[in-house]
Amino acid sequence: MILEILLPVATDKTFYYKIKTSGNHSPKIGNLVEVDFRGKNYIGMICRIEKSVEFKNSIKEIKKVFREVTFNKELVESLFFLANYSCNKLSLIFKLFLSAFPKKIEQYEILNKKKKNPSLNIKKLELTSDQISAINFLKLFNCKDFNVVVLDGVTGSGKTRVYMHKAAEIINMGYQCLILVPEIILTQQWVKEIIKDFNLSPEVYHSSITKKKKELIWLGAATGKIDLILGTRSALFLPFKNLGLIVVDEEHDISYKQQEQIIFNVRDFAVVRAKKSNCLSILCSATPSVETISNFLLGKYKRVVMQKRINKSPLPTISSVDMKMEKKNTMISKKLENTINYNLKKNLQTLIFINKRGYAPFVICQKCGSSKACINCNTFLVLHSKINSKNSYLLCHQCNYKENFVNKCSNCDGELKFPGTGIEKISERITNLFPKAKICMLSSDYTKNKKKFEKIIENIVSNKVDIIIGTQLVSKGHNFPNIKTVGILNIDNLLNDFDFRSNEKAFQQIVQVSGRAGRINLIGEVFIQSFQPEHPVIKFVKSNDKEKFYKWEIKLRKQSLQPPFSNLISLTIESLKENLAKSYSKKISNNLKTIFKNLLVYGPAPAIIFKRNQRYRYKILLKMGKKNSGQREIKNYLLKIIPPYNVRIYTDVDPTVFL
Repeated sequence: MILEILLPVATDKTFYYKIKTSGNHSPKIGNLVEVDFRGKNYIGMICRIEKSVEFKNSIKEIKKVFREVTFNKELVESLFFLANYSCNKLSLIFKLFLSAFPKKIEQYEILNKKKKNPSLNIKKLELTSDQISAINFLKLFNCKDFNVVVLDGVTGSGKTRVYMHKAAEIINMGYQCLILVPEIILTQQWVKEIIKDFNLSPEVYHSSITKKKKELIWLGAATGKIDLILGTRSALFLPFKNLGLIVVDEEHDISYKQQEQIIFNVRDFAVVRAKKSNCLSILCSATPSVETISNFLLGKYKRVVMQKRINKSPLPTISSVDMKMEKKNTMISKKLENTINYNLKKNLQTLIFINKRGYAPFVICQKCGSSKACINCNTFLVLHSKINSKNSYLLCHQCNYKENFVNKCSNCDGELKFPGTGIEKISERITNLFPKAKICMLSSDYTKNKKKFEKIIENIVSNKVDIIIGTQLVSKGHNFPNIKTVGILNIDNLLNDFDFRSNEKAFQQIVQVSGRAGRINLIGEVFIQSFQPEHPVIKFVKSNDKEKFYKWEIKLRKQSLQPPFSNLISLTIESLKENLAKSYSKKISNNLKTIFKNLLVYGPAPAIIFKRNQRYRYKILLKMGKKNSGQREIKNYLLKIIPPYNVRIYTDVDPTVFL
């Protein structure tokens, strides 16, 4: 018997191997096998079975069939779908599914472990009327019928309890559940809540757990012995045996889009896996993406809305501060400063949000005007830790190149200035304004140590901190009970971004950060500092009119034929040699324009970050109508492009970042 084997190697080819069959051990499509390929052992997957083939060379025998685990029909179909849709090699997608495959499977006791009979044992939880309605709505959907439900609830409405009721119900029926979260650091909070409220102990899967733990969870998913897994993006590539539910929490979050090497959207692939598994998928957010709302309006998704917070806490009042009326170079408006003083006297917390890491986005010489740039990228170096000048350094946020900071121009010995504002500069300003206040910073630069992060969160929750200064990290699902006031700084940067999604991203950011205020027994307040207080996005947020925002934004997208009313594909062509990147991108662009007459081809043009990690980058943007019948042919063409060895091409279908 001849088997066609898919291997996790950088080629689109499959390979023939033969096997001796006996009795009930006939191979099946989806079986994993071990084979010798060019002198090395690889794990492969059977993708076709033939009695014989015409092949001139000798055919090697399969070394081993892993009968303990197999990729079911859903897995095989999902694998092929993602490869075709995202324009990536099938072998590389397969490699993602094998990332935690244990070669010594037999050493794991989980194979012989008897699966416990699940029993629904949910504590008597206090639920709001909105939660009860949403739970009853989800009961309408069978776990083995494909549906997508948008769980759309305001911040603090208790969405986790709602979808966990459905998860517990499905686990009780003997199926597996996957809950996806956008950040590793959030898993701890989710796990505590799930254990406390539902007597369920999920396995946590993300890139930072040990190799042995990854292998154990991989096997548990493949054999069906583990029924609840909570994880980040990589958890979606676990080989579940019997999926009954996939939840994507904070479905709008940009972290779900993988931007490097193999580029794809985890939220969208989660829906695909649910469809192939014929199971339920729940997309959960206080600010669903425009694409998600559009799918609901088209009747593809169902939606349940939760408009009230738990504990009967009202949503915070939101007002704007016109920064044109403030003194020049003011970072903290007088109104916000006075409010912080009031909160300090009343032992209430204030959260200051600014979505810029470091002290200043660049440094510039006052004398000659030169600025410090990265040696590998055409980007400015960001100044970090100016508060403690001895430890100050310059960092590239693209390639992580780092050098010590010296406050002297390397060209003319002039003194440097620090325009722009980052979280560290705001912290310095807040410290000067409120010297007796207990202040902490919540940013990815300060939370890489898990224990340190947990300690910061513990101090915030127990009210041992007066003022929290944070970047985007503070908006991701935290429940801080003592925050009365939120100050949002520098939102104009996002409102005026070149990205067609800038309105959506700004709206989501403001709403999510605002939701940290007034969670428990407090009337929260939010101040948006802006030079454009009359901007439509700010008006929609202030009036708490989410539906009007979606209607307005969808109308704008339709007028300009932007997604979801068109499909975009972004191509990035890069090389160590600028002329190669430029000439090859021109060749691809010309070929696409010649072959596909109904395709809009923009570029090539130098990327916004033209040089990154010493590689020169050119961009081509493809735009096509939703009803363009040639989309499959276009993607097939892109898949077959084989660049020269010194040129790389990255394909991003449905891009969310255009750098």
